[in-house]
Amino acid sequence: MIKTLAVITVIITLLLLSLVSVPVHHLYPKHSGNWLSIFPLGIFVFALSKLNHVIEQGVLVEQVRWIELLNLNFTLRLDGLSIFFVLLISGVGFLIFNYANGYLKGDKNKGLFYLYLSLFTTAMLGVVMSGNLIVLFIFWELTSLSSYLLIGYYHDSEESRKSALMAMLVTVTGGLFMLSGFILLGNEVGSYELADIFKSSNLLSESKLKPIIAILILIGAITKSAQFPFHFWLPKAMAAPAPVSAFLHSTTMVKAGIFLIARLTPMFADTEVWRLPLIHIGAITMVYGALFAIIQNDMKKVLAYTTVSALGIMTMLLGIGTTISIQAAMVFLLAHALYKGTLFMVTGNIDHETGTRDLSVLSGLGKLMPFTFYSAALASLSMAGVIPFFGFIAKEIIYGAAFSSPLASGLIGFLTFSTGVMFTGIAFEFGYKIFTGKEASTPKKPHEAPLSMLIGPIVMATLGLLGGVFSEQLAQPILHHSSSQILNVEKVLKLGIWHGFTFIFGLSVLTLVFGYVLYRIRGNILSRALKSKLNELFGPEHLYNKSIISLLELAKKQTLFFQSGILKNYFIVIISTFLILTWYQILQKGQFPSLQSFEELTHLRWYEIVFVLIMIIGLVNTITAKSRLISIVSLGLIGYGTAAIFLYFGGPDIAMTQFLVETLTIVIFVLTLNLLPKFLPIANSSKLKYMGLSLLFGATLTMLLLWIHTLPTPSPVKDFYAQSSYLLAKGRNVVNVILVDFRGLDTMGEIVVLAVTSIGILSILKYRLRN
Repeated sequence: MIKTLAVITVIITLLLLSLVSVPVHHLYPKHSGNWLSIFPLGIFVFALSKLNHVIEQGVLVEQVRWIELLNLNFTLRLDGLSIFFVLLISGVGFLIFNYANGYLKGDKNKGLFYLYLSLFTTAMLGVVMSGNLIVLFIFWELTSLSSYLLIGYYHDSEESRKSALMAMLVTVTGGLFMLSGFILLGNEVGSYELADIFKSSNLLSESKLKPIIAILILIGAITKSAQFPFHFWLPKAMAAPAPVSAFLHSTTMVKAGIFLIARLTPMFADTEVWRLPLIHIGAITMVYGALFAIIQNDMKKVLAYTTVSALGIMTMLLGIGTTISIQAAMVFLLAHALYKGTLFMVTGNIDHETGTRDLSVLSGLGKLMPFTFYSAALASLSMAGVIPFFGFIAKEIIYGAAFSSPLASGLIGFLTFSTGVMFTGIAFEFGYKIFTGKEASTPKKPHEAPLSMLIGPIVMATLGLLGGVFSEQLAQPILHHSSSQILNVEKVLKLGIWHGFTFIFGLSVLTLVFGYVLYRIRGNILSRALKSKLNELFGPEHLYNKSIISLLELAKKQTLFFQSGILKNYFIVIISTFLILTWYQILQKGQFPSLQSFEELTHLRWYEIVFVLIMIIGLVNTITAKSRLISIVSLGLIGYGTAAIFLYFGGPDIAMTQFLVETLTIVIFVLTLNLLPKFLPIANSSKLKYMGLSLLFGATLTMLLLWIHTLPTPSPVKDFYAQSSYLLAKGRNVVNVILVDFRGLDTMGEIVVLAVTSIGILSILKYRLRN
């Protein structure tokens, strides 16, 4: 524990950034992104300043007391795993803020874009720095909300709105499963603090709920990281602007699921229910994503499906759970972020300057867009795994982890190699084909992107090269310590370009050879795929679309049934539901309420008998009346009789409330009599049905009230209010004290609701009168 609150200040600073984003854009519309990028840059520098502390001491924790009643703390922690993600998020975030400044030049909503982007950055940093499960969940859901706003940024487009809704529904649904797992985990361990949970692994191992907890948390992780069968939301999210795709869908948001798996692996690594699903789902997603990337024409969709595949690789490696596989997952996570973020920004440049993302028509852009070509070439070489790029180091360690897997190493190795071949074929498309050859005709005359859109891809692509050449100096320390947080790694991670002519090196060479062959024949594969409509095959997305249609139909039918607009139907549904549930409980337990004696009911005072007779007369008149006016007056007799009973039994405040309500109700009814339709005749069968339901309801309530009257009613809450209302709130009327003092916020909320409702009614009336 440290005394300063520097880490918490980071979150507060980013929240302030969200608030000032729109004003800053109004003040500096041309350079708002450049000014706002100072915040993520400052966080990057802050994380670098804490790196040595984390490496030497292991963890840095800050904690603020939050909800004492629930024993919840707002805890943030920096360790090898979280600081790696903080550096990645803030570093790439700095570049994306600047990139978006040029990409959205002239966009009237750019200030809102930076607001959403700042919220997302805050949420993502909160996820990776959370030291408490509940805090983690709150930030987790904030990533879903902010990504919804970013994906649907082009809100005039139906595709953007649908894609944003799809991403929200899938990830939030998974988040609810994850929350259930968190609650069960916290209850089993007795704490939601990660530090306590890690210390209590033995306690959790003895729990029968451990497999269920593992499954629930995994559902949340695989939905967020777009694993099969929940992968379909990620390609659809490409409707977002290029800066969003480069940041959320290649570097940050989709890695949140990977982070969660990595964070909780120490607790569940020995559980087959955790490891086996990760291996199988990851392997399926890896191959599925790569295959679908091959048969796409749109650059963003190709990159989206390769991202799905890459996330599958990371998931599978974490599931394998060996030292080398954990290290491979962290190395590949960094390599993928560098080259994929670059390629998304390159795609944004090409789309921005040519007006198209169609790979089948793009070529010859190298001379017209030399800096974009440079970035694409370096990123593609890293993606293909060419020496001396960081992607080559990642590819070799991935192959080593796959072929040494304790489970089906041959099959996993072959699938991983095949995926690498497909990645290489796609890399040739992005780094070579579209920039060489004859210049193609495009909707816009191609030219180089502005400087603000070049800095990001150039820096990230160059880092992919420098990271390979100087991997031991630049990447090894942080990657080793991030791996150590996932698994207590004894073997030090060694990164290097050359390890001799090994089996793995031979596979790397074959990957390039077969990848080039695939690149040469990809045109034929693509044309056949389009003819056979492989992209329209039945799959999870189809099920999602069908389920949404079915959900809307169900909502429509149940609304028509329950919200019919006929008041008596509402009463019938409410009363019937009450009766069914009440009698179900009574009959299930086989114990009828004991009513004991009716002696107290026979000792009635004369005025009680008078009030009851008046209410009975009002009831009979209400049922038999042929005039609304008589019915209203008769109902008033019942209400006033009830108020009089309250008055005589020592409840003057309740009685006054009842008097006022009855008076107001009668006045309103009388004023609106002329506007009401005539009495509708009711069939005798319906009368009998309504009468039977009413009598059963009344008899049931009478029985329950008599039964409750016979039960002992010790109430510490009642005693507390009776003793404390005057001592603490200086009021003798207990009910008033409860409403105004003890439940002050509730009462204020109710008043606000009534005020808002009144304003709404007044607005509707004024609108109607004006028309």
